[in-house]
Amino acid sequence: MNDFLEFYNNLAIDNGLLIMLMVMSAFVAIFHTFILIGLYEIDLKPKWLFFILNPALIGLSSFYDNKLPALVAIVLFLSVFVLGIVGMIYSAIRSGWQNSKEEDARRKRTGEKPLPLWKKIVMTLSGLLIIGFVFSLGVPYFIIIVFIIVPFLGSLKPNNKKRFYKYQRTLPTANIRSVAMGLAEISGKVKTIEPMVSRIGSKQCIGFLHTIEKVSTDKDGKDSYSLESSETICKTFYLQDSTGQIKVVTDNIEFIDFEIDEQYQSSMKRYTQYLLKEDMEVLMIGKAGVKENNEAVFVKEEVKDVFGISPVESVENYNTMRPIIQSAGYFIYFWVILMALIFLTSVRLGNNGIEIGKIRFDLPFQSSKPVNSVDDFYDNVYDSYEKPEPVENIYDEADGAKAVEAPE
Repeated sequence: MNDFLEFYNNLAIDNGLLIMLMVMSAFVAIFHTFILIGLYEIDLKPKWLFFILNPALIGLSSFYDNKLPALVAIVLFLSVFVLGIVGMIYSAIRSGWQNSKEEDARRKRTGEKPLPLWKKIVMTLSGLLIIGFVFSLGVPYFIIIVFIIVPFLGSLKPNNKKRFYKYQRTLPTANIRSVAMGLAEISGKVKTIEPMVSRIGSKQCIGFLHTIEKVSTDKDGKDSYSLESSETICKTFYLQDSTGQIKVVTDNIEFIDFEIDEQYQSSMKRYTQYLLKEDMEVLMIGKAGVKENNEAVFVKEEVKDVFGISPVESVENYNTMRPIIQSAGYFIYFWVILMALIFLTSVRLGNNGIEIGKIRFDLPFQSSKPVNSVDDFYDNVYDSYEKPEPVENIYDEADGAKAVEAPE
């Protein structure tokens, strides 16, 4: 307690530092927002809540005591790691459970046996052990791995939507009448060949995407959703532009960024429907080819593994927002790297000033003792961050100096 009081009494700040702490707390709000939305899947409303709340807490605390804002800033900063660690564990368990259910459903459809319970437990425990290892590396490496490396690797994970927009940025939109064989991008209006009825509402359409999500309610009454199943059913149709039309064979087609047609919630599940309807203007990426009767068709591109359809309006909105989102991502990465470097830099208070040392990239536990107990583990963690610098002996004799007798 005395150590804390001594620490607290050294936290007095002036107005300039107060403003700087309020600005820095706004950057901390970025991590609060991303963690709650990304890891906990909380529908945060309004999204800018922490950008107002964090600076307000620091500013209001200054009216009580000029030392309190610095303590509040430290608590806000440390809360990022607490929320992040708990969120990673929660997200790993939730993701593992969801992937297990999806794998069981896939095996059921293909006639395979479901995964045994022991394999599911081992997979979950493996994820938790990886999280524990990342945390044991220390705060700087936790920041780098969780907020830089993991999101970067996640962004590299391929899916049809990413491939769709990747090729959409590079491929020219071809006229249907003169489209070249192979990977192509075409656009036009959808024309019905054989109509069908939607799953919800029995509406006439060409195809639909139907999803079922499991609803979970927290103690505050807020709902969160996890995908349980997704089904796309679509009939063959024509895509027509001003130059002609082409038959679209819809095997393995994916609906991308369609607007919700119907949605309702029942028995702790949410049901959502997206429709492909007559005369809808869409953009498609796939493979142009010909059938045996020389009829032009548009199908899935197996080599590039892409076959998507999206409303033209959704594609235009994506292309408009992409530079803004990309710039925001670069901005966040910059501040994450800066925060990691701050943690890797030794900073000490002394002589009424701040002493900044060199950046240390050495990993913890490089010179640690063997771990034979829990106490040894914590000692290694402590020693990895509390390595005292050698103190020079100012009383050492100078090189070559000789002792002489004092005169009588």
